[in-house]
Amino acid sequence: MSTRPLRALLFLAFLSTSAQAAADSAPGLNASPVLPTAPAQAAAPAPAPRRTVLLLGDSLIATGFGEYLQNQLSAHPRIRCERRAKSSTGLARPDFFDWLEVGQQEVQQHQPDVVVVILGGNDGQALHTRQGRATVAWGKPDWQGEYRQRLSDFVTAISAPGRKIVWLELPATGRQRFEQKLAVIRDLQREVIAARGDAVHLDTRPYFTDARGKALKQARVEGFRKPMRLRMTDGVHFTVAGGRYFANKVYPEVLGVLGLEHAEPEEQHTTRPAGAPVKPAMQALAPVAPAAPEAPTKP
Repeated sequence: MSTRPLRALLFLAFLSTSAQAAADSAPGLNASPVLPTAPAQAAAPAPAPRRTVLLLGDSLIATGFGEYLQNQLSAHPRIRCERRAKSSTGLARPDFFDWLEVGQQEVQQHQPDVVVVILGGNDGQALHTRQGRATVAWGKPDWQGEYRQRLSDFVTAISAPGRKIVWLELPATGRQRFEQKLAVIRDLQREVIAARGDAVHLDTRPYFTDARGKALKQARVEGFRKPMRLRMTDGVHFTVAGGRYFANKVYPEVLGVLGLEHAEPEEQHTTRPAGAPVKPAMQALAPVAPAAPEAPTKP
């Protein structure tokens, strides 16, 4: 057989293989186009965590003042506010309402960053046990010591690492005999709170007394055109305007403890300007049974 046809066949096979290789390597023909990679989009910053405030107290928290304060705090985009109140209660009658137990339950449920408390207006009476037995009568030498211990036990029960407690002083009422009792209770509350590093005693006297130290009857209140009466006829409970007036005073103090500024509801988060002081005299939080008779007074 002649070698010439064989050489021709081999040459044709070589040409076919070379053409296929060239086609495979040619850009834009059989090769998939390489698309430019889009730059990675920066992730949106996570929203700042919300802080929880828990309000505890008697009828002053149950009615207008407590409602206004809760609404103001809840309107802040960085705050969640819870409230637990019971009229005619205090620390004197755990047989009627046991704040030691209730306080523990509330903080365990809500895990608050700040607890705001106002209690004591109903405590100027004999102290009782949970079973209803009177242990010491009002005015007796042992009364102050036992009441001081109840205050300490209650504050300890609602405290936790990193949590702040704001204790509101009982507002001045202008009722002379009632004020004699409240003076004793206020002093003991101030003493117990001042001894703790995680609590602040908020002095409310400037809110409710005039320049001569007498109980303030009227005041300018946001939302009202003229000075409004602050108290109801009992001289203790607040009018609608009085509740708003008190809430407007306490609200910025709570924000100060949280390290927050006032914010409109639509704002997503707030920051404190550099160098701005923290309100009031406590550091802000770091980032990150058969019914017993009612008490004789009903704040």
